[in-house]
Amino acid sequence: MSDSGIGDPTPKPYPYEDAPDFPTEIGVQPEGMPLHACMGLNSCQGADRFGIAGHPVDGMPNQQNDCAGQGYCSTTASHSCHVQNNCANQGGCGLYGTGEEMNQPGQNACRSLGSCATPINAERFSTNGPNKGKSVWLRARAVFEDNWPTLQKELAQKQTDGKVNSGQPLPSTPGSVPSLFEGKGPAYLWVSDDNEQRGHMAACGSSGLSGAGGCS
Repeated sequence: MSDSGIGDPTPKPYPYEDAPDFPTEIGVQPEGMPLHACMGLNSCQGADRFGIAGHPVDGMPNQQNDCAGQGYCSTTASHSCHVQNNCANQGGCGLYGTGEEMNQPGQNACRSLGSCATPINAERFSTNGPNKGKSVWLRARAVFEDNWPTLQKELAQKQTDGKVNSGQPLPSTPGSVPSLFEGKGPAYLWVSDDNEQRGHMAACGSSGLSGAGGCS
């Protein structure tokens, strides 16, 4: 799954040349909508790492992602390990935690209950539970899709109650993630901003074994 090893020179041609640069700062989010741990786990339009300001597309003015499930990466504060999250839905899973936690990435209930780091790089795998040895991001996306009907109804009710923007589209089925990352999630090489030092990488994967190498 990995595009290159830890500290290896960036491959040429760079495989994510057509993707917007990974933003180190999290943009302003749609008011009242839940935060999320990684790419494709967003609940509405404009809820992703770029926020409501959107991202550049083919040299055109910035555009927001279109709807739930199509966002670029996490809107939670980056953190590097187990229980360091500061609110719900920030647990990335992968290295530490129980099998139950690792089987529900991005679904922790509150502060300090999250397992492992965000964002969830594509190379990370679970080390415990039913998802052991398998992709954390793919599991996170599957859990998100399974939970979407319930979340969609909750958000629709909040729209009715005036607690969130009534203009936000809430499709019955989440959209697809950006095509360059479909089927794997945000690659380490993209999250690390195309450099050998991997300076933007917060996630530690499985103690470096998954290719993240962000923990020291």
